Amino acid sequence: MFAVAAIAALSVVIGLARLVAWGIDRREEQGTKAIRDAAFVAQASAEVRRG
Repeated sequence: MFAVAAIAALSVVIGLARLVAWGIDRREEQGTKAIRDAAFVAQASAEVRRG
């Protein structure tokens, strides 16, 4: 009985760790996209100024 409870608790901990890692990855991906978009806007603006 103890082994089943330990395995269940371990499964919950692993699941929570994966959920946290997924959330961190999403936040990092959004930050990277924002930087990429800002670089695109800056490049387009520079090209418009050059004529």
